[in-house]
Amino acid sequence: MAANGKQTCYEGRILQNYQVYLEQSGLHKRILQGVHHILLEEFKRIGAGKSSLDVLGVGSGGALIAKTANLQNISFAWHLMNSEDYERQVKAKGDMKTFDFIHMIQMIYYVDNLADTIKFYHSLLKNNGIVAAKEVITCLKSLGLKYEEHAIPNAFDISECFNPNSQIGEHQLNFITSKDHFYQSFTPEIRAGMLDVLRTKCSTEKEGGESVMAAEAKQTCYEGSCVQSFQFYLEHSGEHEAIMQCVHNVLPGEFQRIGAGKSSLDVLGVGSGGGEMDSQMLTLLQSTFPAVPISADIVEGSSKLTDNFKASVAKIANLQKIPFGWHIMHSEDYEKQVKAKGDVKKFDFIHMIQMIYYVDNLAGTIKFFQSLLKNNGRLMIIIEAANSGWDTLWKTYKKDLCVDTITEYRSSGEIIACLKSLGLKYDEHTIPNSFDISECFTPSSQLGQRLLNFMTAKDHFEQSFTPEIRAGMLDLLRNNCSTEKDGKVLFNSTLKCILVHA
Repeated sequence: MAANGKQTCYEGRILQNYQVYLEQSGLHKRILQGVHHILLEEFKRIGAGKSSLDVLGVGSGGALIAKTANLQNISFAWHLMNSEDYERQVKAKGDMKTFDFIHMIQMIYYVDNLADTIKFYHSLLKNNGIVAAKEVITCLKSLGLKYEEHAIPNAFDISECFNPNSQIGEHQLNFITSKDHFYQSFTPEIRAGMLDVLRTKCSTEKEGGESVMAAEAKQTCYEGSCVQSFQFYLEHSGEHEAIMQCVHNVLPGEFQRIGAGKSSLDVLGVGSGGGEMDSQMLTLLQSTFPAVPISADIVEGSSKLTDNFKASVAKIANLQKIPFGWHIMHSEDYEKQVKAKGDVKKFDFIHMIQMIYYVDNLAGTIKFFQSLLKNNGRLMIIIEAANSGWDTLWKTYKKDLCVDTITEYRSSGEIIACLKSLGLKYDEHTIPNSFDISECFTPSSQLGQRLLNFMTAKDHFEQSFTPEIRAGMLDLLRNNCSTEKDGKVLFNSTLKCILVHA
């Protein structure tokens, strides 16, 4: 194809800044979540009745084709040129290839003529085709083109931008301002103004304890509609009740050992959600040591669930005696922040309930949080048991399920193996639980569909998998993940409570 026409932003040093930005921001992961939720149905409409499909990517960046086996079956044509040079070439040749799907992701900023660019690429669409672009609503309206709009929520931590000595902060500022050297490119007055705008107009800050914590960095699974799905699951499954029964059986004795002879107690909740269990555990700790001051730090990536937690604290008199520090961020972002600050707060009791699935580095996460324990402290990890229904479903269909927020499913088996490899001492307790999934086998049941949505971490179970995969999952759920009793199909959701020693 033709040689390069006009270089994009992502050349040379800017490319390095771009890679740092992608690593820090989680942008690609959030866009892919949006893609998985939106495009399945769009692709069905686009491809209905067609014998072949043609796709055009405009400003596609880097793609690992050679390392992705299924993509090697696709015939690629590479056009190493700017989008407007491609437009000129197509018009000059006069032989216009049309496409079923065209995507322009985060590249429309770089075109000279917005309306003409959109009009041209829209003209390349076949019947039922779609162009996916951003930041172009006003232009689309002026051209009279039909469109649909979907929000892709994302936020990332720019706290380091306000630390003049931080290399990460400088990389971020370089990329945000499209400069090789932020500090050399602007006067002190302009730099100060930009930093003020970034902090006060472009971002949100979450206060917790004595200091202002970072803006939300990486969202958890439990945002938006996922919060509602999670709450529905809790109501139906009885999981929290089963966990609290274990807590009331196990923790009083542990708390006695942890707090013996101490003048104050510090608790850290990691992935606390709406705080339902934190509230009960803190109340239990208060009743064990009524005269000892207690503090609580909460690390939770969902702002919605954190707001729910704060609201519940306001209604519970005994919890209002406890000073809370709110850290609205992912557990790994909290780890980075603690290490960057160097002022490491230690805790007597740390709990991670049903959240270890979402961390990227299992051993690193466990090692870090265990290192935060004071003398006689305990790190409590609650997770689905090895060989439970969850373990069987997610490991059997790993290729289909581990594609969004959870990229590697883990059960207690992986946690125990990790603890052994790290040489950490631990105790293990079983939390028996099961719940009725009979409705999952009635296609017209709304209850069944909502359960299947949550169990597969999808917005729409029926639309997310092929008929063959759906049938296989349902067969596995009935015959390998559950037992039948009194006409009900009871899903095995046994959990494990693992107490890691300091």
